[in-house]
Amino acid sequence: MNQPFLYDNLAINSSFIGREKELLKLQTITSNRNNLLIYSKRRMGKTTLVKNFLSKQKGAITLYVDIFDITSKEDFASSLLKALSNSYNHFEIKKAITTLSTLFKRVGVEPSIDPTTLEYSIKPVLVGLSFEEMIEEFFHTLNAIAKKQKVIIAIDEFQEIANIKDVKLDAHLRKYIQERENISYIFLGSKRHILTSLFSYKAPLFELAEHFNLPPLAIEEIYNYSKEHLAITQEQVEYIYNLSDGETKLILQILQNLYVQKEEINSAFIEKILSEILNSKDGAFRMLFDTLNNNQKQALKIVAKYKTNLFSAKTLEHSRLKKQTLQSSLNTLFKKELIDREAEHYFIPDRSFELWMERSF
Repeated sequence: MNQPFLYDNLAINSSFIGREKELLKLQTITSNRNNLLIYSKRRMGKTTLVKNFLSKQKGAITLYVDIFDITSKEDFASSLLKALSNSYNHFEIKKAITTLSTLFKRVGVEPSIDPTTLEYSIKPVLVGLSFEEMIEEFFHTLNAIAKKQKVIIAIDEFQEIANIKDVKLDAHLRKYIQERENISYIFLGSKRHILTSLFSYKAPLFELAEHFNLPPLAIEEIYNYSKEHLAITQEQVEYIYNLSDGETKLILQILQNLYVQKEEINSAFIEKILSEILNSKDGAFRMLFDTLNNNQKQALKIVAKYKTNLFSAKTLEHSRLKKQTLQSSLNTLFKKELIDREAEHYFIPDRSFELWMERSF
């Protein structure tokens, strides 16, 4: 089935919507061999933006590294080396192995085949190598490549390095990033507070990247693309945008369902589609909600209902929670990444979950 509104996988080429200003910013930063830190809520299109940008960088070696699931410093170093090997997958397999074998000093490489797609790729052989050896090998090789070609490396979910406690990865990375030549780094992530703290004053990475808070897609850009596939008005797109609080994934999911069901679009139909989406996630959201204790459940309900003035006498009285109990529960919800805050405005970063909470309680 044709899917003009890709919401559950990477949108590329003609299905990639807007972001001309953001692409230009990335081009300007990397052309000047500078670094960029990009942050926003989840599901706003950071990864899609950067992968589309990287795909257009002809003549440069581009690396994309997702470190969302790292649990050790060895995982981090291994992820970097795997991304470096993958950057040569567009080569003919024998040429890729020969090239990488020449570049690497300690690391071996071998072909790998995906059992699902039957596509070949290159993977590094890292058995017996320590973290120090792997990280040194990665940057030694990266610098060798950069002497001949421009290198752009994007590290997604970069805030995860803060969870590695047996070594300060930011301090370890500083000397390599600071001494780079012909290399640009793009750091991405969704935990804004942790990310910005990694680059704050007196932190090891201070002033090593320009900060950029990725805004939501512009309504005009969404409308211009949507009207090519749907009989939809700008007002209706604005209605969907406001329902979704600008979250790209939910906007596209609603639009795709409108496209598939092919009924006349109006606010009632849009609400019906949204209800269907939330109902499809009901089981998962209930399981998530049930992992919380009673005080945390109550705190989450308060965030969903009030958003601001959570510690007012009226709110505390209505919730029947003491201020200290509410604060403790909110801290736990922050750690679980179930809530976030902008100034004094609290919110649930997953807009579908937020809407489910608002409508369920």
